Amino acid sequence: MQKKTLRLRKNIFKYLILGSNGLLGSEFKKILPKKCTLTIAKKNSDININLKKFQNLNSVFEKFKFKFVINCAAITDLNSCESNYLECKKINTILPYKLGLFSRKFKFKLIQISTDQVYFSKKKFLNKETDRVKQINNYAKSKILCENNLKKINNCLIIRTNFTGFKKKLNSTFIGWVLDSIKKKKKVKLFNDMYISTLDVSSCAKLIKKLIFRDAKGLYNVGTSYPITKKEYAIIFSKKIKKKIYFTNQSVNTLVPKRSNYLGLDIKKIENKLKTKMISPQNAISKLVNQIPN
Repeated sequence: MQKKTLRLRKNIFKYLILGSNGLLGSEFKKILPKKCTLTIAKKNSDININLKKFQNLNSVFEKFKFKFVINCAAITDLNSCESNYLECKKINTILPYKLGLFSRKFKFKLIQISTDQVYFSKKKFLNKETDRVKQINNYAKSKILCENNLKKINNCLIIRTNFTGFKKKLNSTFIGWVLDSIKKKKKVKLFNDMYISTLDVSSCAKLIKKLIFRDAKGLYNVGTSYPITKKEYAIIFSKKIKKKIYFTNQSVNTLVPKRSNYLGLDIKKIENKLKTKMISPQNAISKLVNQIPN
């Protein structure tokens, strides 16, 4: 089960990152101090376990003490969530529920990464943390159930967000897919009616870290200062890298599973908590340009 931890002399750490090989988990590994952080994933982490086997997690918490546990583990592919909801629910709903129980038993603060896709508004306006949510697809359903369980835990921090960045498999993220399509001069379909507040992954991780330091609790939207369409996001990126993108317009309403049109986030709560302004979509895209892998 364990890798490096067998050689560790201490058993008290400040942070534990679950899903440490994912896009956001990998970013947390960069910005959190290595000496006081442990990571959990299926492989290539400090503790290599199957997160569906919750007894293994209990053993980890019995052996090691943490102040903060950041859960980045999730099944985010909408098609996978539709075709195998039981597997989706194990990671997206039951795992956070177990972590919530462990947080009470082992006295740590849980930071749970949720999603903007729980929102469902029919008009173009910003979604507040107090606005209604809807189980528009199985992914949203699994995350809403997760949030409902964790809201009962007083010290839990739940983050509704959307972020993008680059992974080794380039087209496995939105902005990676855009870059890959530009490089290959491939004509793509871009949503002209889906509004997003998508951050670059680096900014997202840093903002969550600041919320942790400020002892934030409850539910927070974390996003750009205002939303733009996915089409605009891709076009701005292409202009910043000075490359042409070939595209046609597509409505998000043509897709299955169903998705919401308006995922713009009201970010007043986080701005008030951190006493700072969120970055614009253009600044987030500029940061993504600087993060393009060689």
